[in-house]
Amino acid sequence: MKHPVRLMVTLIITLLAVAGLLFYRQQQDNTAQNNTNRENQATQQNAPVKGHVKYNVPLIDQMSSPALYNGCEVTSLAMLLQYYGKDVSKNDLADAIKTVPLTYDDGDHGNPNVGFVGSVSGDTPGLGVYHGPIRKLAKHYIGNVTDISGSNFSAVIRALSSGHPVWTITTATFAKVEDFEEWSTPQGDIKVTYSQHSVVITGYNKAKRLIYINNPYGQKNEAVDWDDFAAAYKQMGQQAIYINQDK
Repeated sequence: MKHPVRLMVTLIITLLAVAGLLFYRQQQDNTAQNNTNRENQATQQNAPVKGHVKYNVPLIDQMSSPALYNGCEVTSLAMLLQYYGKDVSKNDLADAIKTVPLTYDDGDHGNPNVGFVGSVSGDTPGLGVYHGPIRKLAKHYIGNVTDISGSNFSAVIRALSSGHPVWTITTATFAKVEDFEEWSTPQGDIKVTYSQHSVVITGYNKAKRLIYINNPYGQKNEAVDWDDFAAAYKQMGQQAIYINQDK
């Protein structure tokens, strides 16, 4: 009969070996995916930018029942995921997105870089969410989620030219706004605006200086001024995500 201590040691060693193998394989998969994303982005950067593109992204109205009065970000993500064949609704995403309070007991506000601030549905007040939590949410439904936040607007145009509609944060006027306010959050002070809005950029026309968007307020391929939209994109922190795969 084997000694019980030896059996326990053998079992622990076996479990550690299996865990190590699984971790190694996951790291290999992640490395391969990252390499693919970098190669695809390099190809996009070297490819000539087309004069105009427009994609047939499904339109979802955030006000359709059950309405999401504050849910432009998850509604826009639902449009993008449905474009790639994912069976997911705006309300599925609203239920799944991480949330933080609009106001904590100590007076601090929630941080949209951490989660959706307040109520998505609008039953109680809410603000919105930024690209980080949206990227994490998207990865639950599809691979090849590419976050180019921090890049200038030309990177958005290159992604569109290469065949990829883009989720982004803009303003309700699709131009710069002057109603920012400073909030104290658990992560530090930030500036926010209740004019925040989110759309899917579905195309552009360089000659006409137009950007086309699916607006979750109910407009499909709405045409907006290129320069105004680019200015709003910059003002809102240059936040953009796309799915780096063929349709």
